[in-house]
Amino acid sequence: MKILINRQVIIASFVAGCIFGAFFKVVENLTGSRVYTLLLNVDYIPIIKNFRFPEVIEFIFHLIISWLITAVLCAIRNKYKWNNSMLMRNSVFIQIFIGCMLFPTTIFSKRTPIITDYFALSWWLIGHIVYGALIGILLKRKNS
Repeated sequence: MKILINRQVIIASFVAGCIFGAFFKVVENLTGSRVYTLLLNVDYIPIIKNFRFPEVIEFIFHLIISWLITAVLCAIRNKYKWNNSMLMRNSVFIQIFIGCMLFPTTIFSKRTPIITDYFALSWWLIGHIVYGALIGILLKRKNS
């Protein structure tokens, strides 16, 4: 529980989550690839999928998930005593894994890219790499 209210976790998750969201919004606006829509999509979550939320609420959901992912990553870092380079590498790999696991949720929505949209998948994975690197940078320990 303490890790959830850790100042570094809160700041890292908020900053990285906002940059991640802004990156996808720009990509979607410039290319038409619906990666921002996919980021905010909840069409695969039972019960919640029955509601339409304003964009700001969907973005808050995204930031909550960012906070939880960052807290888990920080807890793992602490448990296994990762140094900063291990944190960076593992953060990026974990985000690539998460991106690969989430992209197939496109099959549950008509608003998101189709599962065979490799252009969208490429942007999606690039965004997750950027997010993982940001989390790795923002969670660095000063003396590691």
